[in-house]
Amino acid sequence: MRVLVVHPGRGLPAATASALRARGWDVCEATDFHAAAEIVGAGHVDAVLVSDPDGGGNREAVEDLYRTLDAGRVASVVVADDPGGRRVRDDSLLDFAPRSAGEEDLALRLATVSRHQRYVRQIEGELEHMQRLGKRLNEHFSEVDQEMRLASRLQRDFLPKITEPINNVTFRTIYRPASWVSGDIYDVFRVDEDHVACYVADAVGHGMAASLLTIFIKQAVVPKRITGERYEVLDPSETLAILNEALVAQTLPNAQFVTACYALLNTRTRKLRFARGGHPYPLLFSAGGGWTELKSSGGLLGLFGGETFPSAEVQLEPGDKIVLYTDGFELVFQEPSRAAKLDTRAYLKRFEELCRLPLSEMIPRIEALLDADHGSLNPRDDVSVVAFEIGG
Repeated sequence: MRVLVVHPGRGLPAATASALRARGWDVCEATDFHAAAEIVGAGHVDAVLVSDPDGGGNREAVEDLYRTLDAGRVASVVVADDPGGRRVRDDSLLDFAPRSAGEEDLALRLATVSRHQRYVRQIEGELEHMQRLGKRLNEHFSEVDQEMRLASRLQRDFLPKITEPINNVTFRTIYRPASWVSGDIYDVFRVDEDHVACYVADAVGHGMAASLLTIFIKQAVVPKRITGERYEVLDPSETLAILNEALVAQTLPNAQFVTACYALLNTRTRKLRFARGGHPYPLLFSAGGGWTELKSSGGLLGLFGGETFPSAEVQLEPGDKIVLYTDGFELVFQEPSRAAKLDTRAYLKRFEELCRLPLSEMIPRIEALLDADHGSLNPRDDVSVVAFEIGG
């Protein structure tokens, strides 16, 4: 250990030097506080013994040395009967010894604070390492956050922007991801001059994996078959069967599956054909009041090849409304009681007060209910809705 002895105005006492060197320490000295501060600041010593700090008569230089010792975390012993009213911090490696202390006592004090110094420096080194690691993690999470924001924006860009009616049919949508990205996807598009199609699909789970699957779903939905210059509008049952085979062909890990409901509306005849695969039933709100579920059979998509998804048909009238939604929508309207939570169809009761409203009022009311739901800032699942109303 290299020890600096600061002894202003006189040389290093031989007895003190002998006691320190007897411990195998390398001893050097300084008779000026400014010079001592420079030596300490350069990191050339491991411990410092300051003898008679008042002997130099320069209090500012002494305090500067003390600050340098604290900043460098250097173990130090100051020999003085009065520390000059200076309060030593709890984490300081500065110790005060009386003038009556002998050489051996001073050596023991130096050895003690030096031992603490090693532990303190080790802890500070680990703390510095943790701070660097924390900074790197913070930078990493900031990058992830930016990437997730970008992914969220890109996923929203895949969704249709519907501002005007299509063939006298008005569409409205709701899209509420549970996190940055969603496992839900919907689309609304014109198939030909007479047909408009829409669907809502839900990839199991939510988050990045499910959101990536939604991009595949969008590309795998086939509304019509084109042969040369001719085309054939596909029935919803065939569209879902094609989607199912495309998903099965991907051999998705962890038995990942998709639910979906696909609807095809002939805007000239107002006939609606629909098919579903493991998805909640679409809802029909009649113009005269009341509502009903449009039922059809069909299992989960993406698990087994060769599955069928039978379609059904319903004749719509002006003022009728159709609502397609994902299962996260059901969770929102559950009552807080345990009995109500067991009733998975409790949400349907809320529609009794909404069914007579025009679509332009109905969707904002549903969004208000979503906002008022307990835990709406941290939803349990993604929520997506596609609704349309037949014009008069």
